Amino acid sequence: MKFFVFLFTTILLVFFFSCGRKEYTEQGILETKAEIDSLLHNPEAEEYFDWGSAKAYSNFRAYFHQSKLIFINEDFRHRYPGESFNRYYFKDGNFLYFIGKELTYNPQKVYNNVEMMIDPDGNVLAYDKMVNGERIGLSNEEIGAILEHAEKLRDVVYERSEIVNK
Repeated sequence: MKFFVFLFTTILLVFFFSCGRKEYTEQGILETKAEIDSLLHNPEAEEYFDWGSAKAYSNFRAYFHQSKLIFINEDFRHRYPGESFNRYYFKDGNFLYFIGKELTYNPQKVYNNVEMMIDPDGNVLAYDKMVNGERIGLSNEEIGAILEHAEKLRDVVYERSEIVNK
């Protein structure tokens, strides 16, 4: 009987420490974002990068704390008329929070604002998307594009950064 109590307690503790980590809940991510925002008032280090593809290009600044990437501020230009200003928050190499503000002309102005919280496995915990002031859903394709682009920017930083690669 003692063995089953020990086994149950061990499983419960493993579950508690693996699933209930504060930084991967909505509240925990908001707290981490606030911590990063406070660090950005006087960043420890920053570097400038550029990125491009056949569909778009961007210029962005990566910000670091203790030689770890914590934030990317991006000016993203589409090949079609439009631009985005995106902010990506990272902790321990994990992409946790996204803020995107986009303006496109199709042929009229379209304002698209997205905020999204992501766990380390790439699962969206919460999001808010507004298009021309109207709240709408975020498609799986849009989520995939944001996650993929954040990963590309992170890879650019890890490959080219003099701070990370000291």
